[in-house]
Amino acid sequence: MNWYCLCTFLFAATVQASIDGVVINRSTNQPQPGVNITLVKPGQQGMQTIGTTVSDATGHFVFEKDQPGGGPQLLQALYKGVNYNKLMTPNIPTSNVQLEVYEATKSPAVAREAQHMMLIEPNASSIAVSENVEIVNDSTTTYNNPSVGSLRFFLPPAANGQVRVQVQGPQGMPLPRAAEKTETEGIFKVDYPIKPGETQFEVDYALPVGSPFTYRGEVVGIKGMPAGPLRLIAPAGVTLAGKDLQSVGTEPKTQASIYTVIASGAFSADITGVGSLRPPETTEADQSDSPQVTEGQPQVYRHLGWLLGLALSILAVGLVFLYTTSPVRAPYGK
Repeated sequence: MNWYCLCTFLFAATVQASIDGVVINRSTNQPQPGVNITLVKPGQQGMQTIGTTVSDATGHFVFEKDQPGGGPQLLQALYKGVNYNKLMTPNIPTSNVQLEVYEATKSPAVAREAQHMMLIEPNASSIAVSENVEIVNDSTTTYNNPSVGSLRFFLPPAANGQVRVQVQGPQGMPLPRAAEKTETEGIFKVDYPIKPGETQFEVDYALPVGSPFTYRGEVVGIKGMPAGPLRLIAPAGVTLAGKDLQSVGTEPKTQASIYTVIASGAFSADITGVGSLRPPETTEADQSDSPQVTEGQPQVYRHLGWLLGLALSILAVGLVFLYTTSPVRAPYGK
């Protein structure tokens, strides 16, 4: 073989490099055989399937060649009804890849609601409602129960069934998800596996204005999944009032008011004033855009600053309360 043929061979081998690795079950920390794996490449026409395979008895898999032309590719493993993805960018080695999967359970007890906040933003034409829920799974098992769902929420009749849901799983992209009706009128569910780590849900809808206006909602959760209190957030210039609410305080940076819903089921909040925490130049566009897959962060991350601030403010208020009411704050009875 002359040098020209050798160089041509090496170039072809580089262009059509193989991808090989092993599927690791992180619930057992053992290689997982029999897992269906697909190699896909994003493109202008959507996801293009390059090849499919199944992990062998030792958990190993191999794709003889990937897609030439550079760009990211995606390994997708289907295990126990749940898809697990690994993004393969050009700078990631394609040999000895570890593709992680987990055992699955239908018990919601492995997950918990870490944060549950509802932002209410009235303006002259409508009232925008954004419900943000962070669910944390500290176990090594994925919660997956399509019949029950991973999130349940109440949608007021005035929304006319128009709602937008976005979900972002651990180290994943934000994706739109369908809101499905349940057996209870006004209660919807979102089916999305809760993998180990943090999963963010955002539920957005709009209601017609009224004067005065009373928001009527309901505290909804998944039976068996621990949940904390629902916090209502009102921007500066907006006041919420009602027997079902307890004022927590004001977030210093945005001057947003924080309320805790003390009712365990249905609740109401009288709304006065107008205000918004969203940048003025994006508010209308955000409300009018139809659901779509994007590579950016979900809308909840546009509020990340005030969400963190509100969470810290809530913790600070709780610490002050505990300190002032503690019988041991003054040592030796002084």
